[in-house]
Amino acid sequence: MLKRVFFAFFVLFFIGCGNDSNENLKSGLIIPAYFYDVDLWDKIIKTENKSVVIINPSNGPGKDIDYNYNNFISGLVQTSKIPVGYVYTKWGKRDINEVKNDINKWIDLYPDIRGFFLDEANSSALGVNYYKTLYEYIKNKGDYFVVLNPGTTPNTKYFNVSDLIVVFENDVSKLNKKVCENNFKKSAAIVYGANEEEMKMYKNVCGYIYFTDDSGDNPYDTLPSYFDEEIEYLK
Repeated sequence: MLKRVFFAFFVLFFIGCGNDSNENLKSGLIIPAYFYDVDLWDKIIKTENKSVVIINPSNGPGKDIDYNYNNFISGLVQTSKIPVGYVYTKWGKRDINEVKNDINKWIDLYPDIRGFFLDEANSSALGVNYYKTLYEYIKNKGDYFVVLNPGTTPNTKYFNVSDLIVVFENDVSKLNKKVCENNFKKSAAIVYGANEEEMKMYKNVCGYIYFTDDSGDNPYDTLPSYFDEEIEYLK
């Protein structure tokens, strides 16, 4: 589960290269940036990668517009990146109307938003209908990108009600190269406590990845020390 703190963004980019082996497929980048830092935001904006950036001003959209976030979102759109708004779901137990209200609030406050990141997603078959309802609700509002984050491998039916699923969010010591083999293109891994060599080793483990050497209670409160290298390895 991604912590619900100042949540700036995730970057995603994918180029298909055949499907005979995951090692022959290139990954994109999904970045959880739990910091409120305009300089770091600018660094993301200036990358040449196509991006999906998940924004979280206040455990969701907040009550009022934050113009720093608004400018950040606009900058992402102008550089062909996809800003995505954070919404928590309590593993499918949050009142679905509250979730819909957050989605509507995102659109009202930040009309440049291009998708939604549904955190604390359920992974069992029993929760599929909840997320199917949300997926259809979002898609009926426009061509928005939908990301689910159960942080683990979900029932395969979830891939029909999302555009991307975070199937791994954990320390690098628990990562294996087969984590995304069931649906490489629509799977993401978010990995913390990883050094640069480990990033290089696993850089194509999923269709979308993020590695950081950050750790602790919030391992996403800054960019990884090797951020530039991570971007280069995914070009």
